[in-house]
Amino acid sequence: MPWVGCITLKPNIMNLVRRNTNTLFPSLLDEFFGTSFPLTTTSTRAQVPSVNISETDTAFEVALAAPGKTRKDFNVELDDHVLTISSESTHKDESKTAQYTRREFAYDSFQRSFRLPDTVDTTGIKAKYDNGILHISLPKLQEAIPEPKKQIEIK
Repeated sequence: MPWVGCITLKPNIMNLVRRNTNTLFPSLLDEFFGTSFPLTTTSTRAQVPSVNISETDTAFEVALAAPGKTRKDFNVELDDHVLTISSESTHKDESKTAQYTRREFAYDSFQRSFRLPDTVDTTGIKAKYDNGILHISLPKLQEAIPEPKKQIEIK
């Protein structure tokens, strides 16, 4: 059964939902023994990229650290005010000699989901990948942007 958690970053601002999509076997052994179990040569625990979320007066900024990927490796979707960032990639390496054949396969995937507040202008969302970081800009609706401080004249 997948694991789902929720962290509220600010009241009524943005919720972070983390999902472990490895449903083949629960990670009970990983949780108990960790990755230092003597018979384990590689970690089976999914590596979920770190995410920083910041807020300005006009937008929310999401920065997801995923070095070694390209912009084509990402899938960014918006469904019912839930922003989902996912990536899936495979790598195959094979070398043959007269004595042996070596084949290595690698599979890497992750998914991060964020419930967006109603104050986000979903038509203006922009994403770019630069130097190992996926940047997503979530602009606020004009009504949600605070008015600048003004001096009221007393008559």
